Amino acid sequence: MSQPIRAIRSSSSERLNVIEASASELRARGLIHCTLEDSWLDGRTITIGGRRLVNFGSCSYLGLETDMRLKAGACEAIMRYGTQFSSSRAYVSVPLYTEYQALLSEMVGGLPLLVAPTTSLGHMAAMPVLIGDKDAVVYDAQVHASVQAVLPTLIQRGIPCEPVRHNRLDKLEERVQKLAAKYERVFYLCDGVYSMHGDVVDVDALFALLDRQPSLFAYVDDAHGVGWAGRHGAGVVLGTRGIHQRMLVTLGLAKSFATCGAAIVVPTPELATRIFTCGSTMIFSGPLQPAQLGAGIASAKIHLSRELDPLQAKLLRHIDVFDRATEAEGLVTLSPSPSPIRFVEVGAEQSAMQVCESLRGAGYFVNVAVFPAVPRGRAGVRLMLNTHQTERDILDLVRSLASFVTAEPESRKLPMRRRIASSPEAR
Repeated sequence: MSQPIRAIRSSSSERLNVIEASASELRARGLIHCTLEDSWLDGRTITIGGRRLVNFGSCSYLGLETDMRLKAGACEAIMRYGTQFSSSRAYVSVPLYTEYQALLSEMVGGLPLLVAPTTSLGHMAAMPVLIGDKDAVVYDAQVHASVQAVLPTLIQRGIPCEPVRHNRLDKLEERVQKLAAKYERVFYLCDGVYSMHGDVVDVDALFALLDRQPSLFAYVDDAHGVGWAGRHGAGVVLGTRGIHQRMLVTLGLAKSFATCGAAIVVPTPELATRIFTCGSTMIFSGPLQPAQLGAGIASAKIHLSRELDPLQAKLLRHIDVFDRATEAEGLVTLSPSPSPIRFVEVGAEQSAMQVCESLRGAGYFVNVAVFPAVPRGRAGVRLMLNTHQTERDILDLVRSLASFVTAEPESRKLPMRRRIASSPEAR
């Protein structure tokens, strides 16, 4: 979820009450906190409430979670090292880590990196070590909540943290120029692929800005860019441009990569050592367990092989099929991009819930997005495309989606469509 931390001007308890009330209704409608009824998963369908549904809610974009090599890698690692190795990596690690990090480094062009148990724990390890007391922070207003969760720690140290309008690098440059007069460095926190609407950072423009502004340092969370994007699936930044000398990129391994954890990619070995040695969650959090490491090694080998290109190409075809179908149906998707995430804004929360319920009845599982995932009054349908789905699945989904969205009162729909089509600020 990607709401700014200052999104609601109300007390914390009031905010929680709003979220809880919304969640209660979503649960009653069967749209969240669901439990699968399957005893075996094929990647394409899931069963909820006795109904078989085509799954458009999975972030495993390349479908590798069902690959037998990942399963075999996990099983072999368990047989060799047990179900867990319960020790902080500050003391000792299983040897699988050495092989895993070497393969991941090869994926990103030999850059130094370290593996974290989750993307969130990776941010908690890296950001407080990387950002100094004489620095300032500017964060994209829609950067992932796991990045924003570290901001209170920085603020407690007296580090100023302020938002900038989403994907407005021109506004960022204005702030950097002013802040650079007072602070040693200015850190820009952003996503490679924004998780709710699927839009991507302008990588070339970001590199150009880093070249123009010597005090700027970019911190990029590319959790949703791994696998489907770039050479060896290194993501929308590292897979296309590599790393800037004033940049850190965190790669999420629990989505398209189909395993668990994150890789923190840095420009120098010294910085990797510093984060590994001093990062709080590197010292005090548990490690990735053998099964996760074994599956990760198998996934990395696939990403380094010739098998990746056809998988990426298949996903890109699915994205193209979806985009052509929505255009033909007159549907407007928010922030169309090369990513496999698509968002159709509905508007009112109740209307979005009704559309998602109708899609469930038609045989499709999608995500309903309401506050705090999106601003109030900007609710919608979030769905992910992957290689498990068929082109017929996608075409039928779009047809159903168009019929259910069109069924909403025009007084709610038309102003929303004009706003999306005409206002870059709405993006």
